[in-house]
This record gives sequence, C-alpha cells and structure tokens, in this order.
Amino acid sequence: MDLIERVKGAVFGGAIGDALGTPVEEMDRETVIKTYGGEVKDFVRSAPGSVCPLLEEGKYSHETQIFLMALEVYAEEGFFNGAKYVEKLVEWVKDERTHRYPAGSHINASLVYAGGGTPEEARVKSVDADGAIPACASGIFWWDNGQDAYEDGSLIASVTHGDELLIDTAGVLAVAVSEVLGERVNFETKEGKLSFVEKLVEYSRTKFLKRTLKTLYDAVRKDISVEEAILKLGNGSFAPEAVSLGVFIALKYSDSFERAVLKSVNSYGDVGGDTDAIGFITGILVGGYRGVSSIPSRWLKKLEGYEHINAIVERLKLS
Repeated sequence: MDLIERVKGAVFGGAIGDALGTPVEEMDRETVIKTYGGEVKDFVRSAPGSVCPLLEEGKYSHETQIFLMALEVYAEEGFFNGAKYVEKLVEWVKDERTHRYPAGSHINASLVYAGGGTPEEARVKSVDADGAIPACASGIFWWDNGQDAYEDGSLIASVTHGDELLIDTAGVLAVAVSEVLGERVNFETKEGKLSFVEKLVEYSRTKFLKRTLKTLYDAVRKDISVEEAILKLGNGSFAPEAVSLGVFIALKYSDSFERAVLKSVNSYGDVGGDTDAIGFITGILVGGYRGVSSIPSRWLKKLEGYEHINAIVERLKLS
C-alpha cells in the first residue's frame, strides 16, 4: 500500500470518527437510547440536546476543523508555521457561523489572538482532548520520523495550550500517527501491539502520561473488553483518557475500520464520554493502518467537504 493511500485513510478516518461520535458526545447510554433508539451505526443528525445541536449528518466538530487547519499549514508552507496557524485560528473564530461547540479552549485562545494577544496570554491551561488532536497533522507530515513528529506535535498544541501534560499527550499522539503511517508497526500480533504502546511510553515525558500509557499496555496485554477499558482508562475529555482509550480500541479492532470506529463512538458508557475525540483517534490510526480502501464508501460519500479534504492531502509534500 502506498503512502498516499495510508494518509488518506488516516485523514478521512479521523474526520469520519469525529462526525459519527459528535451526536452522542457526553450522553450516557440511557440518553443515547432515548434520543437515537440505540447505538450509533451510521451518520445521524445531532439531536437538540447534544453538544453540537442540529449538526447535519456527516458533519464533524471543531476538532476536525482545527486539525485540518494545521494540516493546511503543512500543505501550504512545507513546514509548521505557527504564525500561519494563528492566522487560520483567528479567521475561524471571527466567523461565528463555523463554530460547532458552545465553548472550548480553541475558541478562547483564538479570541485572545484575534484581540492582539501574545502566545503567553492566549495559551489555555487545559488538558482537554481537543487540544491534542491537531497534533495529528504533525504525525502525518513527519510520517517517517517519530522524533520530529513529537516535537512538531508538541509545538502545535503549545500555540493554544500551556499545560505540560496536554503538550506531552499531543506529542505522543503525533508519534502514534507517524509510527502507523511509516509502517513501523504490526497490529496483527499481540507482541506487535505491545511494542507499539512501549514506543509511546518511551516518547512520553511526564510521569502522569507514562503511568497512563503503562495502564494502556496492561489493558492491551490482558485483552480486556471495551467496557472494562472505559473503567480502567477513562473515556472523558481529559486528553490522556481519550487518547489511551482511542488507541486501545484501534489496537483491539485493527482488522476492521468500521468495527473499530463504531466501538469508539459508542464508548459513552454509563456516564457519557468524549466520543468524537475517541472516534477521531481510533479512526486516524485504523484508517492509516488499513488505508482509505478500508473505509466504507457510504461514509466517504456523505462526509462533509470530501473534495476539500482530499485536496489538502494531495497538496502535502510527503517525501
């Protein structure tokens, strides 16, 4: 499988996971059943009580929007240009019609930049999962170099966030994407899956994230159920939780993009969870591992902005 097929699988996979998971974000199992009649199995229109009310079928949240901004910077500049990224964030935040979340750290940071604030003033002290997701753009661009993926991924997160744990989590997520796209992984065996998690532990720099990833390692080793993983790893918007659970599900169901993503977006459990972020993470990893041909055509056809996303990928200079 050539690189462009893997990259398209990753980019479309992440966006689809987000679009499938957004309608049920923060809803518990009982509310999902009452609202949608059961588990999410396809794109649905977000219900009035959801975090992104009345979002149409196949449309994703701000997490994919901002990830695509970072990816566009690489496509346009050939490197990560922080000033260019800030320009895109400011343009986005000034157009309120494009916002798909009632609040969010990216909006707060972007508003400070729009008002002429400095990076020190703009950076939000938050460890939310959506702060880590844009770093996946670094993992795509630096598909052949995990260290560069980590450094740029951390840099992307630091434009809007000032928390050390969040920045570390973003860097490790970028490494995960790089390892998959660079075909330096083997998800066909338990040993290969454990080796992948070990690599993430090696790159992590904060004690908390190392502990979390070691818990992930144990969950993969024991091959526990998704329900058990939700209790063991967490499924909330706290970045280490969402990243770890998204990686766990990607590894457990790496043989099927559809099954993996549906497991992710239905990982709300009994109290609700950050299902769009978890879906994005699982989608970008399994999509990158199995390639764009593994993604059901019905989802690709209905995904918002398919041609626009495809054009961004085609403009990337990936050597």
